[in-house]
Amino acid sequence: MVGPPTAGIFPAELTALRAAGVLIALAMVAYAVARRRTLRNADVLILILAGLGLLIVTGTEIVNGLLSAFSFEKGNGGRILGLAVFAIFILFILILRALAQTARNQRQLAAALEGLAWEEFRQAGLPDRFKDKIAILVPAYNEADNIATVLDQIPPAVCGIRTEVLVVDDGSRDGTGDVAAEHGALVARHVTNRGGGAALRTGYRLMVESGALIVVTLDADGQHRPDEMERLVKPILDGEVEMAHGSRVLGHADRNHFARELGIVFFNRLVSFITRTYVTDCSNGYRAVRTTVLPQLVLRQEQFHTSEFMIEAIKRGIPAKEVPITVEQRLHGHSKKPAAFRYGAGFANAIVRTWLR
Repeated sequence: MVGPPTAGIFPAELTALRAAGVLIALAMVAYAVARRRTLRNADVLILILAGLGLLIVTGTEIVNGLLSAFSFEKGNGGRILGLAVFAIFILFILILRALAQTARNQRQLAAALEGLAWEEFRQAGLPDRFKDKIAILVPAYNEADNIATVLDQIPPAVCGIRTEVLVVDDGSRDGTGDVAAEHGALVARHVTNRGGGAALRTGYRLMVESGALIVVTLDADGQHRPDEMERLVKPILDGEVEMAHGSRVLGHADRNHFARELGIVFFNRLVSFITRTYVTDCSNGYRAVRTTVLPQLVLRQEQFHTSEFMIEAIKRGIPAKEVPITVEQRLHGHSKKPAAFRYGAGFANAIVRTWLR
């Protein structure tokens, strides 16, 4: 008795949908081949593989065997569901690749900006100005209305050691860097805005290369009081710790939006829990650190950098303490922080990513 004929690898009928799939697949392969000189090798390979995959799915019956092996049988949309599952898996892989590529591009851009700033800094003969001094590092973005007042309040010496001021102008378009220079600060510039974390990374690199003794960071908007700088510097000079973080909880802070104050309480408890270290103010950028410990820290956050710095220091076992400081309302203008929900989400993401890496 003769059984039914075995199905071939090609479909018995080339439907309009299958024909369209075949044409699209061929177009993808042709495009990859035609643009092979301008596209990256990995992108050409992905396009060719995607085209061949679509050609196999639409122009042959090979996939049916694969779907049957995973129990996606014909009828009741089983095959469609199977194709959707495999498509989602492939899309997930491509998304991971895109995220990795984006992160790599960001690191390369950050490195280029830091390198450019250092080269300009070195050619201007500025590194020697900071050697064995207390460097006051002020990241600034569009703070022309505030930075003059801040700079004029910075003391010429702290704990008997002379200070020198570096403002990292993070792509400002309002003349912030020019105002800073007019008020006695040395200025390093980013050609585009990258965020406070990126500006601090550049400043830290410049200060490490310059041989500064201690780096003190404070905001350019007038929220931090320069006359409290000694509270941060003295524990380091006394050999008590390697870095000191300012804390508005231990000191004083002007009232803020309720959502932000609630967020500060929540994130302080979160950082305290995951680090098993009591933290009172993980979102304060007023701090002092001995320059020699900065190369130990892995700093990647562009914007939500305050918690990253603190968590990194705790993970590396660097001796630190919090000291009471005052946080006031900004002098002029509006905060550049995003809305409360976006800020909270970004801050939480920074905390988790810093702790897991």
